[in-house]
Amino acid sequence: MTLRYRTALVITILTTLAATPPALAQQYPNKPIRLLIPSPPGGGTDVLGRILSDGLTKLWGQPVVVDNRGGASGRIAAAVAARSTPDGHTLLFTYGGVLTTGLPLFRKLPYHPIKDFAPVAMIAHVPGVLVAHPSFPAKTVAELIQLAKSKPGALNHGASSIGSSSHLNMELFKQMAGIDMLQVSYPGDGPALIALLGGHVPFAFNNVVAAAPHIQSGKLRVMAVATAQRVPNLPQVPTIAESGLPGYEGLLFYALVAPARTPPAIVNRLNDAMRKIKQDADVKQQFSRLGAISVDMTPEELGAFLERELEKWTKVIQAGGIQAD
Repeated sequence: MTLRYRTALVITILTTLAATPPALAQQYPNKPIRLLIPSPPGGGTDVLGRILSDGLTKLWGQPVVVDNRGGASGRIAAAVAARSTPDGHTLLFTYGGVLTTGLPLFRKLPYHPIKDFAPVAMIAHVPGVLVAHPSFPAKTVAELIQLAKSKPGALNHGASSIGSSSHLNMELFKQMAGIDMLQVSYPGDGPALIALLGGHVPFAFNNVVAAAPHIQSGKLRVMAVATAQRVPNLPQVPTIAESGLPGYEGLLFYALVAPARTPPAIVNRLNDAMRKIKQDADVKQQFSRLGAISVDMTPEELGAFLERELEKWTKVIQAGGIQAD
C-alpha cells in the first residue's frame, strides 16, 4: 500500500466519520420510539410523559409507544432504559428522584444514575409548597422555626413515603433550620394530604397542584413555596429562601434521558424537539393545568444539574440517616 493510497484512505475514513452524526440525526427516528415511564398510568409523571409522546408523534410522524414500568421507586424502568441500545429509540421520561435520590437511599442500584444515561432535556419543575392546617398557630416560616426551637422534638409533621419529595424537602428544611421534629409518614401523597386536611398532622410539604384547591377553599394555609423564585400561580406567597432560610430549594422535576453513548446528534435533535413541543399552545395549557413550569436546558446544562442534585441530596440523606424501607 503506497503512502499516497494510505493518506487518501485515512482522509476518506475521517470524512465519513465527520459526516456520520448529521446523517444519523437526519435519519432518526427510523422506527417507533419506546418511552419508558417509571410509574403506572394516570399519575403526574405518566400524564406529562404522554403529552410529550403525543408531541413527538405529531412533530416527526413516528409512533411513540409509552411503556409504563412502575414499581421499585423507578428502578425497574431506569434499569431497562440503561441497558437499551443507545440509538435514540428507547428513552426514559422520569421524575427527578430516580436520578438524584435513589442511589443514596438504596445504596445500590442496577444502574448508575449519571454514568448510565445521556441527559437529553429538562422538561418542567412542579413547585412544592409548605402548607398548614388552619388551626396551626405558626403562620410564617420564621414563626414555625421559632416554635420548633422552643419545643425540640415536640412538633410533628406529615410526609408521604420515605424518600418522597415531601419527605426530603422537609428533611432539608429541618437540617438548614437546625430544628428537630417528628415525622409521621403515610403510604403516598393522597393519604398524607387527607391526614393534613383532617388536622391529624399540623403541616407538611405538598405539590402546588394537589394543594391549590384546598388553599383556595381555606382548608389549608400556605406558608411558603419551596422553589428558588416565587411561582406564577401563587405570586403573593414568599419562598422559603426569602423567609429565613437563604439558599433553600426543594425540587420536584421531570427530565428526559437516553441510554449512555446515544450519539450527540440524536440527543441534540431530541432536545430541540422538546423545546418545540413545549411551545405549542395546547401543551402550555396542559402544563399549566398540572402546575408544571416549563424549564429548558441544554443536554450539558441538564447533566451538570443532575450531578449537583445528586450531590446535594446525597448529603441530606446521609446527614439525616435516611434509609429506604
